[in-house]
Amino acid sequence: MSIPSDIVVIGTGGGGLTMAAELGLAGRPVVLADQPRFGAALEAVDAAGGIELTFRTSLTDTASASRLAPVAATSTDPTAAAEGAEVVIICVPAFGHQPLAEMLAAHWQDGQTVLWVGEPGGSFAAVAALRQAGRRPDISLGDTNTLPYYGALVSGPGKVGAIRKSGGTLIAALPSGRLDQVAGIATSIWPWVTRAENVWETLLLNFNAIDHVPAMLLNLGAIQQPEGTFTLWGAGGTPGVVNVIEALDDEFLAMRAALGIANMTPYEDYLVGQGLAPQNGADLHETLQSSLLPTLQFRCGPNALDHRFVSEDVPYSLVLASSLGREIGVATPVIDSLIVLASVASGRDYAAEGKTLAEWGLDGTGIAGLRSAAEQGWW
Repeated sequence: MSIPSDIVVIGTGGGGLTMAAELGLAGRPVVLADQPRFGAALEAVDAAGGIELTFRTSLTDTASASRLAPVAATSTDPTAAAEGAEVVIICVPAFGHQPLAEMLAAHWQDGQTVLWVGEPGGSFAAVAALRQAGRRPDISLGDTNTLPYYGALVSGPGKVGAIRKSGGTLIAALPSGRLDQVAGIATSIWPWVTRAENVWETLLLNFNAIDHVPAMLLNLGAIQQPEGTFTLWGAGGTPGVVNVIEALDDEFLAMRAALGIANMTPYEDYLVGQGLAPQNGADLHETLQSSLLPTLQFRCGPNALDHRFVSEDVPYSLVLASSLGREIGVATPVIDSLIVLASVASGRDYAAEGKTLAEWGLDGTGIAGLRSAAEQGWW
């Protein structure tokens, strides 16, 4: 399948800018949209005549040349931009899923394909919003488990840099029978993306939830220093911290198994599969230390726990995973302990604040009901 021509990208963070730029460089007249409060990012793109994109070879790469990627149009009205578009790609943080889903629910039209790329769960939010609005348009929804890039960061107004992954990004369809349609579009843009069985597989392959939270919470003394930087997976990636990462991954694997998902690939193999580590080491600690992750410099400060590695990944990933574990009868003591620790350290009740299956109307459905929801795309 060739890349569709009629594409709207919603989101002006690092991921959204990189996607829009990649599509522009591929000759597609992409429309870049976001909510009015992010209008400054759109104004910068308009002023520059496009997006300045640098595909780096490493996090410390300063030699790779940038290219100005054309953008057909920008819009501060996502609903108007998305209405009638053949393909809509949404790339926003997890806390933006529900607000956008509710905003767009009245505007989807039959035949559209909507890809939620980045943090998983957007397709569930979209269906929940449609159910609440009393609408059921014939649209194809897609969810990825992660961005197809690493280190997609805005470096200035209208400027972004990223590293293309070599794999590890999966795409699922909702309903699952639309996978050919959804995966065909995704792989036409990012050939290294692979197919997932269903949206539960992508939801339970959230690498951010697995490696961000333990590294942050188990290195509080370092990251809350008043100044300086700290390598979360370098100096902070000790054998003990890695043991917690591995135990956390084991709980996600157990939930995948309980839901009958065939893919039981562990986090360690995905470090290699994404191109972040050259090969598997003797254990996860050795593999992680050989990866790109230890080179990441985290900026320290007394408000370090306000960072999205905790404030997003705990309530929108771990709390949701804990809710799912309770629903399907899988114990999640490591996940639950990290939620408690993050709440106490941050002075917030993440268990109460966070997303659960109840918000999507999926609590009480059991394993059979959850699998049916993924297959049918409705519940």
